[in-house]
Amino acid sequence: MKVRQNGFTLVEMMIVAALLGVLVTGVMSFFTTQKKNASVNTQIVEVQQNSRLLGDLFEEDIRHAGLLVPESGAICAVDRLTTPDSFFVSDADAIDSTDELRNDLGARIQGGAVNIGVGTQTLALDTLVIEFTTPNAAYDLDGDGVADSDFRVGGGVIITDAGNPSRGAACGFISEIFTAGPQIVISIESAVLAGLPGGAAPVDLVAIPAHGYTINNASQLMRDGMLIANDVEDLQIAVFVDANDNQTIDVNEYQGDGVGPDFDSTAIDISDVREIRANFVLRTRLNDLDNPNGRFQNAENRTPIATPDGFRRRSYSATVRLRNVGSRVPTS
Repeated sequence: MKVRQNGFTLVEMMIVAALLGVLVTGVMSFFTTQKKNASVNTQIVEVQQNSRLLGDLFEEDIRHAGLLVPESGAICAVDRLTTPDSFFVSDADAIDSTDELRNDLGARIQGGAVNIGVGTQTLALDTLVIEFTTPNAAYDLDGDGVADSDFRVGGGVIITDAGNPSRGAACGFISEIFTAGPQIVISIESAVLAGLPGGAAPVDLVAIPAHGYTINNASQLMRDGMLIANDVEDLQIAVFVDANDNQTIDVNEYQGDGVGPDFDSTAIDISDVREIRANFVLRTRLNDLDNPNGRFQNAENRTPIATPDGFRRRSYSATVRLRNVGSRVPTS
């Protein structure tokens, strides 16, 4: 008996192949889209987490600005319109406050009315450890396991005339420290201190250890020369300068916000600063081709950039009132 064997026709095979092709294409497209969305979402979550961490660190530093140092050296900033700002805040981590009653701690700059100018400058100090009652160094310069300085290479420094606070503050980063002398080599980023006012008190130039924040050309946020976060696109600072001491924000008293004047640390008495607003802009590691309208987000007085680039961004803004500036009781 002959058994009849039936198979698929060529047309049927072609139809099945076409249907399978459509199905596989759809599945692959779905997985590709899901993978891309997951990558974008992961990057956005990363940006949001980084912004919160940066905000917490930054706010903590600002709340300690001016701790036990001259008020005119509490903060300093370089306000820029087309690039990120640089910001310096006195380094409370370098100060052992357990038994200090003074509020003018800092290393005195030797040589009298030294000219503080932009660029690299070497300054002779009376000490590298700024506590008065019980000097206690915070940082180890030579790696021998023994702390020997309240200043450190890569860290910031704020310079002010404690005798004439209206001269403002200058700031920069430390590139070298010599224990003999002692001396520090600094790169000043801000403008020079204002000239001596009429009837000036004796010059009392003070160098104050500081945390220095800046963003390099690789969009990396650096604190004291150390990497804090990648893909930080901008840092902008605005400052409430209460020139008439009425605790009210009057016209032009918020500086660097794009409405009032730009902020210049060397043109004001920093002891008049009551509040600081900090703005970070972070972006994803990769741009998103499905986000053609993604573009730079300008804050405060930063000049806008209109060209879209597809990056997804998140901004973080924090406003902090200063605790240690403007409300001191004189100590003997």
